[in-house]
Amino acid sequence: MSDMKSNKYSWLLCFIATTLMVACTKKTEKNNVEPTVKSDSIVKSPNQLPTYQTPKNISEIKEFYAAWEQKLQTGFYKKIAFNYNCDNEKSGKLTYFFEDGNLRIIEHSYSEYDHFSATDRYYIISGNPFFIFSKEAAWSFEAEGKTKDNITEYRGYIINNEPAECLQKKYTVYSHSKTNPNPDEIENTVSDCKNILKLIDKYQKLATYKSTTDVECN
Repeated sequence: MSDMKSNKYSWLLCFIATTLMVACTKKTEKNNVEPTVKSDSIVKSPNQLPTYQTPKNISEIKEFYAAWEQKLQTGFYKKIAFNYNCDNEKSGKLTYFFEDGNLRIIEHSYSEYDHFSATDRYYIISGNPFFIFSKEAAWSFEAEGKTKDNITEYRGYIINNEPAECLQKKYTVYSHSKTNPNPDEIENTVSDCKNILKLIDKYQKLATYKSTTDVECN
């Protein structure tokens, strides 16, 4: 009788031990499963995204602008550039900046006649601009041969090829002044988008010039 009880207890202990081993194994397997990360949970930093997604709002545009501008300032992009002259009435320079063969920025610097110059810069993703910056300067002579530059800066936030918000700032720089304004300290004001719309219209033509130096002068 005691042998039967002993065998019964031994069988019960083996059963419990086996059950515990299986449970531990299942728990270990569960803990070793790699977590699944959804694509929309990836941090939306332009420097980290494997592929760039077109910004959908002004906040995202600002993030992408900052990333594009940082790469520009650090010389990250490959570039091509050429000068053009339209019968000495208008002359300028076009510079195209590329990342892995993709066009990221177009910079168009030009002057018309003698008293006007401008620089237009297009920030591009998927072949379309998402931000445009333009700086115009009209200068004139002051007394004793000194000069005065009236400067206007334009900023356009572009969504679906349409301006979502347009800003501008104006200031004057004098060649003889030691206290000219710091542009970074001047606040932007909301403006109509007439200038930005004109620049959007010019974009497609400028984009085609990256493969030719034959600039239309009209």
